[in-house]
Amino acid sequence: MHPKKEKEKMFTFKNVYQAYKDCRKYKTNTLNALKFEQNLLENLWDLVYDLQNRSYKIGTSICFLTHSPKLREVFAADFRDRVVHHLLINAIEPYYEKRFINDIYNNRKGKGIHQAVKRAQKFMHKTSKGYYLQLDIKGFFYNLDKNILFKMLFDDVQRCNKLHPTDNKTSQSVGCHFNAPFNRHDKEILYLANRIIYHDPTRNYNFKGDQSKLKLLPEHKTLFKLPKHKGLPIGNLTSQFFGNVYMNRFDNFLKRELKVKHYLRYVDDFVLFDHSKERLEKRLLQIRGYLKENLALNLREDVKLKPHSSGLDFLGYIIREDYLLTRQRVVNNYKAKKAVYLNSYEAQRGNMSLAEIKKFLSVQASFVSHIQHANSFNLMNKVGKLDENNPFDYDRT
Repeated sequence: MHPKKEKEKMFTFKNVYQAYKDCRKYKTNTLNALKFEQNLLENLWDLVYDLQNRSYKIGTSICFLTHSPKLREVFAADFRDRVVHHLLINAIEPYYEKRFINDIYNNRKGKGIHQAVKRAQKFMHKTSKGYYLQLDIKGFFYNLDKNILFKMLFDDVQRCNKLHPTDNKTSQSVGCHFNAPFNRHDKEILYLANRIIYHDPTRNYNFKGDQSKLKLLPEHKTLFKLPKHKGLPIGNLTSQFFGNVYMNRFDNFLKRELKVKHYLRYVDDFVLFDHSKERLEKRLLQIRGYLKENLALNLREDVKLKPHSSGLDFLGYIIREDYLLTRQRVVNNYKAKKAVYLNSYEAQRGNMSLAEIKKFLSVQASFVSHIQHANSFNLMNKVGKLDENNPFDYDRT
């Protein structure tokens, strides 16, 4: 976190412009992005001014519900705020990448679902004919404690300053009660992290869709019903990254203190592999205790401690020591979407819009990419596929 030069600042036009470009990669041609770009330079300079003068205010979020596969509440930040999210992550990511363990696969460059699955299969080989312990955390993003998270960030910045002392002056970080010597760059990190972490999106949002369906959400899975010191909005880049920061001490606890050799995590879904079933049972008790005492988190009740021969259901695949299968639910979801597409095409008698066609082709491309990583030759023949060059010539098998 400590900049190479003490005088370096975080809130500069150069850094904000880079954050904008990073954000633009993932939000091409959205309405908010296009609106921001109508007066790009003016909007960027206004943002720099607000950040430098500590007058930055988080805008209106878009709240909506998803059904993939369970009903979930999402708060999507305004494009301007997404630029700020990238600005913060660009500043702190290099520091944390050196401290994250290798086998964390979500929201990291060079990682991802397929790398996680390959690694899980490799761990199976290394503990051949052994056991796996698969766990996930109950309501992960909704149960993250903002005070614990910000204290972690603060301590990490403070620790970095002890390694790189700047001056003897003491200043108070914005929005917290801790005192420590910080340079300007790190004060800006703490100011922005504090604003984002403690922001309550339920106080300023527009709802997209049928708002009455919010009543279908359990109270522990909606920010509208949670205590204000709990929960981060699903849908923001910072929430994903902060999740890894929150779990970093736990990851290192397993690897450094408990000396667990074969462990990997993807968000809140994690797996341990071992030759000994008894050792995994012991690890389960230690994990439960650490999560509850240090992170105010609890495991879901459906703990899975099984032999490798049972197969590991992980990230859309069934993983075995010698082969990989696509999870049946993934296949069924694709079949259902394909059936809707084909029925719609027939009902419209050839008048389907190009946008509808492209939407399904995107679904198909994602599915094909997923199953290509598995032993899927027979599956591909069973589900049938559309020709991208002629999407109306389809196989209905």
